[in-house]
Amino acid sequence: MFLLPHLGTIIWVSIVFIIVYFILSKFAWKPLMKALEEREQSVESSLFAASEAEKKLRNLKVEQDSIITAAKHEKEQVLKEGTDQREKIIAAAKEKAVAEAEKIVNDARKKIAQEREAALVDMKNQIATLSIEIATKVVHGDMEDKKRHEKLVEELIKDIELN
Repeated sequence: MFLLPHLGTIIWVSIVFIIVYFILSKFAWKPLMKALEEREQSVESSLFAASEAEKKLRNLKVEQDSIITAAKHEKEQVLKEGTDQREKIIAAAKEKAVAEAEKIVNDARKKIAQEREAALVDMKNQIATLSIEIATKVVHGDMEDKKRHEKLVEELIKDIELN
């Protein structure tokens, strides 16, 4: 039960196959091969371009990392300089405040000394005036009477104690 094709069918199929093979090899095989080669070259160039892009990306990543590191160092340096300037400004302000406080204290001491001297001079003048008044009254009282003299001295003592 094998199916055997007829000899005529085999010949015609073979002839048609040879004609189709010849036509395809003549007209379609070269363009198909050319298209396959172009596709292969396109894939290879795409792979090469992807490889180059990956290399560039790695280089950019390295460059980016170095830029970030440099920026961090610069930031730290700027912060350090700012801190140093702040410390200098604070120190200068403290020095200025201390100098001004010393000046105020010295001025106050000078003023107190001047006022004390003025008070002493005024007190001396008042004592001198009182002494002259007492001497005048004593001399007046001495001239008149001894009892009056004692009475006058007692009054003057009381008067001085009241002042």
